[in-house]
Amino acid sequence: MKLAIDSFSHHLHLGKHWFRPTRPRDLRWYCETSRALGADGLHIDPAHVDLSRDVDWLAEYTGRHGLYVELGAWGTSPEQLAAPLAAAERLGSRVLRTFIGGSCADGPNATAERARAARDDLARSVELAERHNVCIAVENHGDVFLPDMLTLLELDSLHLGVCYDSGNFAAVGEDPVEALEALLGRVVCTHLKDACPADRFPDANAFGPPGAGLHFCALGDGELPLARVVKMLRRAKGDDAHITLEVHSPYRRSLPEDELLAFEADNVARSVTYAREVLGVC
Repeated sequence: MKLAIDSFSHHLHLGKHWFRPTRPRDLRWYCETSRALGADGLHIDPAHVDLSRDVDWLAEYTGRHGLYVELGAWGTSPEQLAAPLAAAERLGSRVLRTFIGGSCADGPNATAERARAARDDLARSVELAERHNVCIAVENHGDVFLPDMLTLLELDSLHLGVCYDSGNFAAVGEDPVEALEALLGRVVCTHLKDACPADRFPDANAFGPPGAGLHFCALGDGELPLARVVKMLRRAKGDDAHITLEVHSPYRRSLPEDELLAFEADNVARSVTYAREVLGVC
């Protein structure tokens, strides 16, 4: 199995989300860090890449170092996905990971309506994806429930699949294993993520419904059945499957910057070791 580290695993270092460090790192730093950790590929969050500036050097870099790429995007319409799909083709990315947007806190009626609208958008987008020979991989991003994902997959196309995120299903109160069983035939990329109780990091905002939230953490530090998830993926996809680690370290407000960044770096490094040595992603 091939391993990548989602660039979001370094979100505290990159400074594009809730926290901006004194010296934010950039996409080149992420690439070098991934190589130093022994990754086989790159999985790039759309907040961390400038498609007008980065695609050419990134194509040269990944070709020179033998790294595969999985590119990310936002949205489901052709207008939102046209440029990322073209960039994915240029980079040799077999998938373009995206998500609908919104929150499951809006309730199942709202998420179902969003999913139906997204399905209509994707019916147009898959035609564009086919021209670029790229598969659009829709992630469960805390914005839809499993039934909504199944609504999207009513579109029967080789150019539409799923980015399966184990932690995000847990965060909205769904069973990650049951979700994988339902989606397995359409999974084309992954965010392998672990989760722990919300009180593990009381100095950070939790994810999920109030009173039942959780934190994401280093692989092996949480409670999700990751070994079972990887076993299911290997059985279905074979040893050539691409596994992406998304190590979402909490933004712990009580830590000074140097300790916070060291905390994130340690979580990523330990997660890679856990994936290789315990889960057998190699």
